[in-house]
Amino acid sequence: MRREGDRFIVEKNRQRAVWAMAIVAFMAVVSLILVLTGLLGADEVLWTPVWLGVVGLIGFAASAVLIVRTMGAPWHLAAAPDGLHLQTPMYVLDVPWQRIAGIAVDEVNFREGAVLVFDDPAAVVEGVRFTMRSNRPDMISDPATMLARMAENYQALGYHLGIPGRILELGPQELAQFLTRARTGDLWNSAEAGRQGRW
Repeated sequence: MRREGDRFIVEKNRQRAVWAMAIVAFMAVVSLILVLTGLLGADEVLWTPVWLGVVGLIGFAASAVLIVRTMGAPWHLAAAPDGLHLQTPMYVLDVPWQRIAGIAVDEVNFREGAVLVFDDPAAVVEGVRFTMRSNRPDMISDPATMLARMAENYQALGYHLGIPGRILELGPQELAQFLTRARTGDLWNSAEAGRQGRW
């Protein structure tokens, strides 16, 4: 996390991405060894290790592509005294703190993440800037789709917007605490006290 003036910026988790790529690379090598063992390890081709290796290579190659795309995408979150700024590959969301009615940790895409509840989702969506267009129904690329998704999330999950826990450098609990401190203004009070030696 870094600070620029009054803004605290939470970047993507590059360390986690490096470890994930290392694991993916290791498992891809294991899959390749399975393929080679099946093809060259006996008088006859052993199809089971060959197929397992091929499936592994395809799966780990897809994982590597997803990791690279996520790290190349413009993900970041910033807290300023006037509100929250969230940039994703599809949209840029600026929400005044008074519009955020609740901050918690819950399941987001099958894993823990920080979640937000808004007092007026329609007012929040009015200020969203969409950076990509898509006709896919699962992609949030226009105000109507975002508002509908927020309504679905709230009805099914109890929150309007979820922030995945594995993308940013703060974990879900830390991110929820960071956002709570920012919403109450304690983040800036503590930072000012720290600068003046009162921590």
